[in-house]
Amino acid sequence: MVDFIENMRRKGKAEEDLYFAELDRKLIEALHEKQARQLKPEEELESYKEQPISSSQK
Repeated sequence: MVDFIENMRRKGKAEEDLYFAELDRKLIEALHEKQARQLKPEEELESYKEQPISSSQK
């Protein structure tokens, strides 16, 4: 009987661990996407500054 109870406890713990691992992966992915969006405007600004000025833009 003790083995059954222990196995049920372990099963519940494993399911909980899987749930929170998936949640962590989603949060980390969202964080990376947010950081990429924040860096993108800065990169566009830098590339705009590096472009040579043509005679039509003067």
